[in-house]
Amino acid sequence: MTIDDPDAIALRPTAIGGVRQENNFEVVWRGFSVGRIMKQADGPHWWWACTVYGLPATANDRGQAINYKDCQVRFRLAWTRIRPTLTEETIQAAMQHAQALLEQEAAKGAAPKVPAPLQVLENHRAAPRHRVLKAGSIEFNGGVVDCTVRNVSDTGAALEVASPTGVPESFWLVLQGDHTRRYCRVAWRTNKRVGVAFD
Repeated sequence: MTIDDPDAIALRPTAIGGVRQENNFEVVWRGFSVGRIMKQADGPHWWWACTVYGLPATANDRGQAINYKDCQVRFRLAWTRIRPTLTEETIQAAMQHAQALLEQEAAKGAAPKVPAPLQVLENHRAAPRHRVLKAGSIEFNGGVVDCTVRNVSDTGAALEVASPTGVPESFWLVLQGDHTRRYCRVAWRTNKRVGVAFD
């Protein structure tokens, strides 16, 4: 699987006792589980949960959906809210916990799991994004950082910057030309790009 977004999440079929479960998926990010998407065994509805080891759960981190696609959209919305709250310490603790579970299984003499194929979350974003190349500016508390908008949707955008270091967690994005102004929250960062969700 090739993923160009370092914060992309993927689905992996759940296997219990070596048997792959139908309509049951683990949601994986950076190699460890951050939730579950599955169809209810005794009904038509789907169920989802967005859970990160060490992070207190809230009522908005799980729920029902009407179908597989709706389930993915709801998970993505929850993840977009939760992801910015994760510290490096929380991420490391979750990775270590996942590794410890693998080691416990190995110690019990269980056969090593053959990694199931991953697929990028089908509805990766709550709304389709369109590739663009627009000049813009990140404005906050009197500060301004120039950026290039690389893609945009009704719910967010990917911005290219010289360095994300000075970009705060929330700001106004102003597009040059039409002077569109949107309030944003940072969802992910790389060394040259910042992904934002519109509030």
